[in-house]
Amino acid sequence: MASDPARSELDLVAAALQRLRPGLDDGVAARLRGADWSAGRVEEGGQFHRVLVLEDVGVLRMTRVHEAGAAPAARWTPERDPAVHLPRRLALLDGLAAVLAEAGVRWSLPTALSAVVEDGPGAAVLQRYVPGFPHPPHEGDPAVLRGVLADLAAVDVADPRVAPHLGRPFTFRGPWTPERAAHVAGLPARLAPRLGAWPGDALGHAGDETAAGEAAVRLRADAWGESVTALTGVVSAWTREPPVPPALVHGDLAGHNMRWRVVPAAATPDAEVPDAPVRWELAGVLDWDLACAWDPALNVAYLGLWHGEDLVEAIAADPAEARRARVWLGAMALETLDDAGARDVLVGGLAESSWRRLLRKTLPRVGRALAAAAA
Repeated sequence: MASDPARSELDLVAAALQRLRPGLDDGVAARLRGADWSAGRVEEGGQFHRVLVLEDVGVLRMTRVHEAGAAPAARWTPERDPAVHLPRRLALLDGLAAVLAEAGVRWSLPTALSAVVEDGPGAAVLQRYVPGFPHPPHEGDPAVLRGVLADLAAVDVADPRVAPHLGRPFTFRGPWTPERAAHVAGLPARLAPRLGAWPGDALGHAGDETAAGEAAVRLRADAWGESVTALTGVVSAWTREPPVPPALVHGDLAGHNMRWRVVPAAATPDAEVPDAPVRWELAGVLDWDLACAWDPALNVAYLGLWHGEDLVEAIAADPAEARRARVWLGAMALETLDDAGARDVLVGGLAESSWRRLLRKTLPRVGRALAAAAA
């Protein structure tokens, strides 16, 4: 959802333009000050921020005063307030930009162009515009995606330019508490009046001795609670006692957060040839709000969600990382079910068709995760 900028948003741009960062290139500063910001578009999709985007010029990032979808009178808790975290997140971008440049990485980050300006209970900042557009979903070149993962792996999360500014694991939805796990475990009973048989009951039979078959059995209603407890317990244990050294994890490495450009795969004699081969090249990565030092298999999982879960084994560093990515994908599926359960209560009941569609997508992912955890 996008809209024209309001007067108050243009006033924030004007305030930020008066506080451009020292040492900013004169040409960049002149372009920012001379641009018609009223021609930009305000995009509302972010959980923590709204952005006024002026293509090829810059972006004004504005913190939300409450969570998207919350009641107008609601306010962030201090530990989640994006205005409080904005200076830290901007410092992280500066540190990452320096480290990645030293490593020869060519894609860009939305680093700050101005100081932070206050906006009542919120805050705003001008940032670099990162060109490009999202990669088409459900496809991708494994070699290119492995290169993105290698770029992230090259960052030393103990580097003093990075370490103090990273967030904590489970920042977005919080850790898996017994209460959250119990909420997801109770879904078969709560949905039975609307769905009848739990869809997981049709996915496997007790006589199947394969790992996948055992996982399918554990998706049945009578074993679902045990499966939820097992899966959430595994990822919680991995976070307390990491199975591999923690590495840089973006936190949402997919979709609109990755900006791509299309370049010719090879020179062709006729530029008008239809369906000429092309190569997707990463131009930049946005939205580092959830970046932290965690299991690098999470980056594999995020890329798998967007580009296709069938690519997980092809882009992971090794089979062990691929198995952990499968487990994380299952835990993400449980988070999706937890969110849907909360919305179900809020709106007085999601449609039966919505639940069936969601369960068809998430239950197989949970089953694959259980099989991977048992391997």
